[in-house]
Amino acid sequence: MSRSFAVELTTICMIENQRGEILLQDRQKPDWPGWTFPGGHVEANESLTRAMIREIAEECGLTLTPRLMGVAEWLNDQQGGRELAGLFYATTTEEPVAGVGEAEVFWFPKKDLTPERLAGTLGELLPIFYGKTSQTNYFKGNA
Repeated sequence: MSRSFAVELTTICMIENQRGEILLQDRQKPDWPGWTFPGGHVEANESLTRAMIREIAEECGLTLTPRLMGVAEWLNDQQGGRELAGLFYATTTEEPVAGVGEAEVFWFPKKDLTPERLAGTLGELLPIFYGKTSQTNYFKGNA
């Protein structure tokens, strides 16, 4: 009996500026549409942190040092595998570069950011990004 199964490694980062705003992306992909934070897949030769740094540069044109806040796990019913995401937080005084990534990015007031405004289950992870808990969240399905 094999104990191996597919695990997709991803990263996602809440980026906050000095005005108390959070950098959001308006994703148009059918698998996870809506407002989300910058992030993406981990390449075979990368650590979670190195992948997060690369994704922030690719999607926002920013060079930041993100801090790992926690992990989320999804059982992906569609593909029969699992997704494991490193959840990061970073601050910046710089502005993102327009037109760099595949989705529009914009600043949104942190005080107005509520779970229902975010894509899929991302809103349920806000306590981890805010540093209120470091627990791992597990979701059945990737909605």
